[in-house]
Amino acid sequence: MMKKTTHYYDFKNDIEAYPDCWCYLIIGGRNTGKTYSTLCYSLDENADFIYTKRTIEDVELLCSGSGKVGTKNEFGFNISPFNPINNDRNIDIQAHQIKKGLGAFYQHDSEGAAYGTPIGYLLGLSAVSKYKGFDFSSYKKEQLLIFDEFIPQPWDRVNRKEGEQLMDLYKTISRGREHKNLNPLRLVCLANATSISNPVMNVLEVTDIVAEMQAQNIEYIHLQDRGILIHLIVNTSEFDNVEKNSAIYKAMGNTAWGRMTFDNQFAYNDFSCIKRLKLKGYKPIISIRHKEKVYYLYQKNENYYFSLSPNEKSISFYDLNTETDQRRFYRDYIFELQQATIEHNMSYQEYTIYDLIMNYKQFFKM
Repeated sequence: MMKKTTHYYDFKNDIEAYPDCWCYLIIGGRNTGKTYSTLCYSLDENADFIYTKRTIEDVELLCSGSGKVGTKNEFGFNISPFNPINNDRNIDIQAHQIKKGLGAFYQHDSEGAAYGTPIGYLLGLSAVSKYKGFDFSSYKKEQLLIFDEFIPQPWDRVNRKEGEQLMDLYKTISRGREHKNLNPLRLVCLANATSISNPVMNVLEVTDIVAEMQAQNIEYIHLQDRGILIHLIVNTSEFDNVEKNSAIYKAMGNTAWGRMTFDNQFAYNDFSCIKRLKLKGYKPIISIRHKEKVYYLYQKNENYYFSLSPNEKSISFYDLNTETDQRRFYRDYIFELQQATIEHNMSYQEYTIYDLIMNYKQFFKM
């Protein structure tokens, strides 16, 4: 674990400690400095960056106080992510809309007008298909794709293929940087610990790793062979002392919202069925393949257990990477297994398979 040297989280520490990574998943409580330090790193390293939010409406909102390029902000309303940096560094960087779902960050002069070329772009992920031919490629040493709030809030409407959208955007922006002997495009995903099952972590197939990190109080996991860093931020004692003396912490610290906001816990997720059981007395029923993993369903009396432990006996197999088996498994087992889970007769070795069973229609069209 790295030694903390600042009051707030600093992305520069992670990138210096793990420079070989192409993907950084940074999950921490609110106001910990995730977005601030990542944008500061981009400025300090003169890196090109694409700051990404979920929707076209998010882009319009961030650009709402700046008007068109070259004009003043006449309304005084501005929620640019650069505002706290502007105040601390006595600079003026604001977001301006270029097209629907696409904006850019510009420097402003003393009169409040934008000038020069963009220092970075702003993109709504839902607009990716509209700008597939747009050239975001860069020849600078560092280029970052920053997806802010990549874990959706419970009230957000989310495309279930959002993770694939992000990977497609990454590939579009990268445009062969490594063929030109440049550093890989760095994907930096920032979020609060709202929901452990989310499109980005699911497509990267790291959801179960993050669940284990929370269960074991592990702050860092470096998947060296995959070039992925996962950091569940642990606040400094100085930061916590201030937060825990705040009025809202005293009122909300012991609620699910408070544990998510202040303690960086996935407090809204149910982990009660996630267990490691011994298979003595259990008989194999079926096996299923989901993505690259094969899970085995075992039964003992009225109790079921989904395990990764293989069994060589001849049992029915469902390949959930195919549409026909997705429907066949839904017909044959989903309602029975959901009911067993509700009645506390079902356990799962990993969170992913629990989430798949209980939220099957969120993964597959039925």
